[in-house]
This record gives sequence, structure tokens and C-alpha cells, in this order.
Amino acid sequence: MDSFKEKFLRTPRTWTDILPITYLAAFALLFVGAVLASATGSSNLAKLFTPDTDVQAFMNNYIAFIGTWIVIPAAILIPKPNRPMIRQIFPKKISKVLIGIVIGGVAGFLLNSINVVGAVFLGDLKLHFNKIEVLTIIGFILFVGIQSGAEEILSRLYIYQKLRRRYKDPFVAVAGNALFFVAMHLGNDGLNAASILELLGWGVLFALIVLYFDNLWISIALHTSWNFTQNIFYGLPNSGLVSKYSIFKLDAAADDFFFDTGFGVEGSWGAVLVLVIICAVLIIKYKDHEKNDIWKQGDWKQDR
Repeated sequence: MDSFKEKFLRTPRTWTDILPITYLAAFALLFVGAVLASATGSSNLAKLFTPDTDVQAFMNNYIAFIGTWIVIPAAILIPKPNRPMIRQIFPKKISKVLIGIVIGGVAGFLLNSINVVGAVFLGDLKLHFNKIEVLTIIGFILFVGIQSGAEEILSRLYIYQKLRRRYKDPFVAVAGNALFFVAMHLGNDGLNAASILELLGWGVLFALIVLYFDNLWISIALHTSWNFTQNIFYGLPNSGLVSKYSIFKLDAAADDFFFDTGFGVEGSWGAVLVLVIICAVLIIKYKDHEKNDIWKQGDWKQDR
């Protein structure tokens, strides 16, 4: 037993970082966040950005995650051993946040557009311009950011960093948070084999970004930009959901290499291939580089 611990587990570590316990805690925090969002009447925020009740109702799918932005920082700041995590959300230099938002935002738009262009080129998608409503678009950017960011601080901050603290191999944290990310979406409409692998790939990619570049905001912005581009810009299904407002609208669609009519481009094998290539390039390019580790020299107190 001692040799196992020395080989696979880090010192110091906390018992609360064991994989199953971390998962249970994360689901509990997700539930508390949802209850908090409902109790505070956050759904009324949508009324500030559009008078359309159907669009408001769709915005609420994203706003429902606002409570997670309260409970995760609380779960980080209240237990003393978790406090080093907070710098991932609030780094000392604001430029790190801004750089992350720009890089992630551009990357998310381009990655989604690669798949959309591929689907249009193959004749599987036909789109037309709908309309631009500036205030509605601003609202969606904010609310999609709340939802996507909430999933990131839960998966790529709370879960990832707790597993990173306990297990010597950083890819336990990479794989562990990715599997949780898939589990969060298992109830979505239109789920298929490709979309499950796509979700797994996204979980791995987001974690690799944190591991190699030490910038959670790249992952937050990339996640936000992907969802916004697919759902609000192109008007396509996002994890099975179609927005009541979008800049472009869908005229016709067919299932093929770059598109799935039930789940969108992220339910296609083409999107899976793109993600696999990106993850493989990052792993190969940075395999010998020093991995980001906030626990390496931390003076946090053990929780035994």
C-alpha cells in the first residue's frame, strides 16, 4: 500500500480529493448553484435584453448557471486548503484575463466555423441571414459566458485542481474532469456516439489548455465562443438546443461528416476529428515542457 501511495499519490494531499468524492462534491455544488439561481429570480435578467418572451425563456437556459459563479468561489475560499485555486479566476495581472478572452474567443469562432464551412461545402447546410439585434446579442454573450464559464470553473478549476493536487500524473486530472464534463451532458437531446466523443474531447482540450498555458480564461472564452458561434451566430443546435434568436437561420440540413441534425456540428465525426488533431498536436508539442502546477510550492494546510 505504501509503495502504491508513493507511486501514484502526491504528498501533501487531502482525502477530499479522491475521485468519487470530488465528483459527488461537484454535483452537489452544481445543484446548490441551480437552486440559488432560481431563488434569486435571476431569470428576470433576460427581460433587460429582449421583450420577446420566447427569447427570454431560451436565455434562461444559460442564466440558470449563474449560481455556480457564487458557490464555486465559496467552495474555494472557505476551506483553507483550496484557496490557491482562486488565482485561476482572479490572476494578479488583469492582462492575463484579457489575453485569455481574446485568444479563446477567436479560437472558438474559428473552430466552430471550420465545421460549419465544411458542412456548407458538402451541401449539408444552407443558411440565410436573419437579423441583428444588438442588445439581444449582448445579452446572449453575457449569458452564454455565464453558462460556459460556470462549466469551466466547475470542471477545469474545481475538479481539475483537486485531482491535480492528489494524483502525481496530471493526466488523471485531465481525464477525470473530461469524464465529468461528459456526464453533465448525458441528458441532452440528440446525444449520439460522435457527440459523446466530442464532449470528451472538449473536456480534454480545455484541461490541456490549463495544464500547458496556465490560463483558465482561454478555456472559458473558447467554450463561450464555441457555444455562441454555433447557437446564436449560425443558428444551429448547441448540445441539442436551438436558440429562438440567431443572426443566421437554418434553411436546410442533413446528417453528414460535419453536421448532425440533432446535436449540431459538435455531434459530427468531422468535429471529433478536428478535436483529436488539436489535442494530439498539443500533447506532442508540449510533452517535454514543464506542466502548470499550482500545488508544487503551495503552503496549504493538509486536510486529513
